[in-house]
Amino acid sequence: MTIKIIKWIAIIAMTFDHIAYHLLPEGITYDIFRDIGRIAYPLFAFLIAEGFLHTHNVWRYLGRLVLAALVSEMIIGIVFLATGNTSYFLNTNVFIPLIMGLISLILLWQKKWYFQILILPILVLAYSLPIQYGVYGVLMILVFGLFTNRWLQLALFVLMSLLFIEWPLLEFLDWTARYQGMNQWFSLIAFIPLFFYNGKPGKYNKWFFYLYYPIHIAIIFLIKYVV
Repeated sequence: MTIKIIKWIAIIAMTFDHIAYHLLPEGITYDIFRDIGRIAYPLFAFLIAEGFLHTHNVWRYLGRLVLAALVSEMIIGIVFLATGNTSYFLNTNVFIPLIMGLISLILLWQKKWYFQILILPILVLAYSLPIQYGVYGVLMILVFGLFTNRWLQLALFVLMSLLFIEWPLLEFLDWTARYQGMNQWFSLIAFIPLFFYNGKPGKYNKWFFYLYYPIHIAIIFLIKYVV
């Protein structure tokens, strides 16, 4: 299975999730779509780590992510101007935790300890800001970047799921709302395609996948508030 196929699985799952969250009433279809959507972010986290490890220019890679994040926030800003709804700022933009994870990997690969230690304030910031997945999402990217053994990655994901979903630490730190509750366990299904990953990129237009997120968000908001 190539990077191209994994990217398609990720954006399709994400689209199901966003359609349910923004357009569907709660019910069986809503729950199924949200459960499917749980596999999207772990795949994106994997893709960020793979991109970091194989890109020819990590700064251009980071720049493309920042550009996509800015375009997404502009769309969210238009929604705010039209509706007055501030709840979409930051927490609707999946690129923000992905950027934080990539910066963390860049810092971790530096030889100087004073660069590496800068990961800690990034993790604190990821926890403090109302962003998707928060510190949990940044740690996912670090797991994929630091460890190549797929079974070890899966074991660490199970451990993180216990920490952030099941154990009292989660409620004590008031992180429950950010991590979707029990259906977040469906995120482990993302490892099925990852176990079949063959290390090959496949042929695709990289800009399509950067632009898909802001475009599909714009269409969903248009349907929600205009149609």
